[in-house]
Amino acid sequence: MMIEENEVIYSKIDMKFIDTIRLNGIVGAGGAGFPTYVKLNKNIDTVIVNGAECEPLLLNDKYLLKFFSEKIIKGLQYIINATNAKKGYIVFKKKYSVEMQDLINLAQKIDGIEIVMINDFYPAGDETILVYEVTGRLIPEGGLPLDVGCVVNNVETVLNIYEAIVNNKPVTKRYITCTGEVKNPSIVHAHIGTTIGEIIDNCGGALVDEFSVVIGGPMMGYIENDLSTPVTKITNSIIVLPNGHKLITEKTKPIEYMVKMSKSVCTQCTECTNLCPRYLIGYDLKPHLIMRQINYGLYFPQLIIENAFLCSECGLCEYACAMGLSPRIVIKEIKKELKVQGFSPSFQNVNRPVRDIREYRKVPTSRLINRLHLAKYADYVTNNLIQTNPDRVEIMLKQHIGEPSYAIVQVGDMVKEGSLIAKIPDGAIGSNIHASISGKVLIADKDRIIIER
Repeated sequence: MMIEENEVIYSKIDMKFIDTIRLNGIVGAGGAGFPTYVKLNKNIDTVIVNGAECEPLLLNDKYLLKFFSEKIIKGLQYIINATNAKKGYIVFKKKYSVEMQDLINLAQKIDGIEIVMINDFYPAGDETILVYEVTGRLIPEGGLPLDVGCVVNNVETVLNIYEAIVNNKPVTKRYITCTGEVKNPSIVHAHIGTTIGEIIDNCGGALVDEFSVVIGGPMMGYIENDLSTPVTKITNSIIVLPNGHKLITEKTKPIEYMVKMSKSVCTQCTECTNLCPRYLIGYDLKPHLIMRQINYGLYFPQLIIENAFLCSECGLCEYACAMGLSPRIVIKEIKKELKVQGFSPSFQNVNRPVRDIREYRKVPTSRLINRLHLAKYADYVTNNLIQTNPDRVEIMLKQHIGEPSYAIVQVGDMVKEGSLIAKIPDGAIGSNIHASISGKVLIADKDRIIIER
């Protein structure tokens, strides 16, 4: 496939481009699942393709950039022209520069597209951090990349945009890193609705009898021990670890225990704050003060608690704490409780300077992997791609930010892979959903659609 220099695909944002993305059910593949048609329906000046792979052990972005470089560059061209952007960046970690040489060579031929290689630190893939690393622009507190003229899309999202524009292909599969205690750690191209257990089996099965599964990465991910749970558009990793692993132990501590420990043993050493990426970028987020404040309730002083909403929940505060506490979990619970109460934070959007110590406080991913006792799982070949072939899929109708989709098929209907089976409610933000296999609809209710070949 040839990429023509200076090829103009769209000269303005039009409904053809936005509708194609919307109709094909594209959402952010980096983990959040925000509907892409909403994000791209803006005039911006900078498009950033995020291949920084935020979480340790995950290698989806590396694989896609290496083996689908032409399609990703083409997808970026579509976005640049459709949004009237002036510049596009493809970002990945410097340590992959040799493996990305084909991508680098292709990008050099295209005006307006630039490769940016960043150091291997965590959380390099966080949007706030990435925008600053690439452009030097600071997203205001509580703001979005759009506030500084940028849009950030994950590598797989851009690949899905290419497939939608060129082949009118909807999202029916996604790339997943499956690693840890499995026989063949691999990148898996999984049909949406395939079970976690089936994917583990596709990778040769678990190497230990008693294990837990971490979904979403070792830092920000969660434990899912129901192996019949289906993967969705935002499932990016399956990490199998023995039940006695330190990471599993930490992630299974009850929240009541964490809060009680935080109240009793936090020394107010400030190390959680001094290592917080959002604090270092200039935000008025001080986890140590939030930890102190939980002794006095959630309402006074209000600003300290309100600023909990600035937290990205990256988990570096856990890495920093000498007492083994988790400000991340405490902050997450505070945000959850306040949202239930209908609380909405308001930020001053003051541009505070980046703190001078930031460059000396970046945590190398390799050090983080060692601290998490994951070094034995860090080196595996990503050329090994596994394709799933499920006989049955369970497709959830809520697998993205926004309103759940609603089923437009009924029990007994025969559907083909790629056919529309659930739509966005009128006037809502959401995502269309398509059949990931051909077969018969066994269940279609408000929560899920089950299809069997």
